[in-house]
Amino acid sequence: MRQHVIALVDCDCFYVSCERKDKPDLQGKPVCAVTTTSNKGIVLSRSKEAKALGIKMGAPMFQIKDQYPTCHYVPARYHRYAEISKEVMDTIKTFSPDVEVTSVDEAYIDLTGLNKAQNTTYTDIIKNIRKTILDKVGIPVSIGLSCSKILAKLASDKAKNNGGIFVIRPDKILDVIGDTAINDVCGVGRKNTINMQCNGIFTVRDFVERDNGWVRKAFGINGLSLKQELMGIATSLVENERDAPQSIQDTRSFEDFTQNLEFIRHALNGHVHTACQRMRKWNGFCSEIEVMIKTKDFKYYAMEAKLPNPTNSDFEIREAAQKVLTALYRPNLIYRSTGITLSRLAYGAEIQQSLFEETKPHDDKLSHLVDELEAKFGRGIIKTGG
Repeated sequence: MRQHVIALVDCDCFYVSCERKDKPDLQGKPVCAVTTTSNKGIVLSRSKEAKALGIKMGAPMFQIKDQYPTCHYVPARYHRYAEISKEVMDTIKTFSPDVEVTSVDEAYIDLTGLNKAQNTTYTDIIKNIRKTILDKVGIPVSIGLSCSKILAKLASDKAKNNGGIFVIRPDKILDVIGDTAINDVCGVGRKNTINMQCNGIFTVRDFVERDNGWVRKAFGINGLSLKQELMGIATSLVENERDAPQSIQDTRSFEDFTQNLEFIRHALNGHVHTACQRMRKWNGFCSEIEVMIKTKDFKYYAMEAKLPNPTNSDFEIREAAQKVLTALYRPNLIYRSTGITLSRLAYGAEIQQSLFEETKPHDDKLSHLVDELEAKFGRGIIKTGG
């Protein structure tokens, strides 16, 4: 079986890095990107200097602006961040055509075979990618390299405290991550974590040393795929989205844990917009959504909602998603991430008609107009009410 070489490129403190790109005098200073500098604002991104002061992700401005007067608070400029994100992703694509953009500040890149084509090592290739992005775009990134997406993600987490790059070699996997808690692995949900721990699985090593038959029986085909990925066998390849997707997901961990519902709502709205834009590029319509929130201790809560009619409207999907979030949210819990999945997707003439009534997909002209304006002027150029 062909072994793949996959890297995950993750922009460091992305919003703050964008602000520092445009305002070099902020380099080395504590900086927070916030929704607004008024008392109603909350923290969206922090520099390492701001983290050192003790400022938390999602902290409200009315609490911190007087407590941390030396910090620089900058209103978030989403349109500018989208422009810089495109520069970063375009730069990544100059190294390989096989790039999967997963969020505004993160992308997988398949580097398989490029070491021979460029007569160099994979480590030197990712060093060059990191340097090129910094030189051309002015954004620092961390890059993890390994032979599967899950391992590349674990490597990128380690890269942030190891000079910006980290490699997990296929012959050193358990030496590097064997003692990693199984619930720290991307894709292991709350139910699986409980099931694994009940069966004596607490670390990556515990899991991969289990027999394939037992894993398949206990966790199904997805559990077996997870084991293969952790052993360096890529079962989920880098996808360029050449074919229309069956579902669209957008999610990302917060920079720090939070209990702030308004912060979580704001993050979810961003995920809805990103997912809907991707769907509209394919001329797609959504009939069902799933909203998820994950707690600090990796407990996973999700709830589905069916939509009255297939739609591509940000506004309709956002309204439905916020209702689901309200039902999921518990004020006594601390959260690490949220996200949305658009499912039961149909494209153009593929929309299935009901036997009893005509299904009328809502092709939202306003959302298309926002897409056009953002493509021309940058994300966030238009703010919606509500």
